[in-house]
Amino acid sequence: MIWSLQVLRLVAALMVVYLHAALTAFQATGSSGVLPPEIQIAGTAGVDIFFVISGVIITRTGRNLTWQQFAWKRLRRIVPIYYLASIPAAFVAAKAGFGWREVVTTITLWPALDVMTAPILPVAWTLCFEMLFYGAATLVLFDRRFLPLLLGLFAISCAFRSAGPVFQFIGNPIIIEFLIGVALAFAPPFRAALWGIPLGATAILIAGPLGITPFGDTIDFLLGKEAFQRVLVYGVPAGLIVYGTMQVRAERSIWTYLGDGSYTLYLFHTFPISLFLTLWNAFPLAPDIIILLELLPQCYFHGGFMSASRGPCWRRLGGRELAQSAPLMISSRTAFPCPRPTE
Repeated sequence: MIWSLQVLRLVAALMVVYLHAALTAFQATGSSGVLPPEIQIAGTAGVDIFFVISGVIITRTGRNLTWQQFAWKRLRRIVPIYYLASIPAAFVAAKAGFGWREVVTTITLWPALDVMTAPILPVAWTLCFEMLFYGAATLVLFDRRFLPLLLGLFAISCAFRSAGPVFQFIGNPIIIEFLIGVALAFAPPFRAALWGIPLGATAILIAGPLGITPFGDTIDFLLGKEAFQRVLVYGVPAGLIVYGTMQVRAERSIWTYLGDGSYTLYLFHTFPISLFLTLWNAFPLAPDIIILLELLPQCYFHGGFMSASRGPCWRRLGGRELAQSAPLMISSRTAFPCPRPTE
């Protein structure tokens, strides 16, 4: 396992949580607080970092599995908790109403129907691409001759995206971010790549002030509007950050443990934030206080959920061992040796 990437997963999830908390604070107060919106929007790149990490991890782990093992492992990890998160989302969405398209997309995570349709759980638009990538990886594991066919299908679909939702979805340029991760999975250790972390982070942070940040809603993301721009503005820097993080020597710690559960944090974080908005409308506070009060409980309950769901593992990290392992151990003297990871 590349433990440093587990920590980066946690950071990426918290970037998304921070962005939504900042948007809530702005809705409640009309102010963004100390940091301007042009900086806060950088939290969007948490998703792009997730996509690149996914490309790395799936490539590393998949080549050691049969296609049946890979498919079952992915489904078992992704689908149950996603369906669980979709239940409260359905109750919330029922107030405004939804149709058969939303139901089909929510169940299948295939948004390209007669019109592009988002899942009932809004943040699950990213899972549509994750499942598309897993499906492609499963085919390649079944028979490697599918690889050039799939790449050709992606290129053709990308060129004819105006033909309809199916082409827009499977030809969405954001898929390039997964391919960046695939390429990084085969990249050798490179000490100087550590500089990619500050360089990538800086590129993401200055995108807003430079006015080059891609914008859009869930449907826009699925359609791929400004997706090429997103790959350049966020995807490439995300690749630099991920490759740099792969050079970091990290040991298992409380941070890697929480990073392993970042998927759960990502799926469920919008529910408490929505509840908080009602509270802030009734009892307004300073925007930065609102952001802080939304971030801290998320981290606390995320840790509590991980503790409850994986109690024995949590206890093995407890006591003296936890105290010793809590700091992230980093060594920049040698690049990460890239052992066979597991997920």
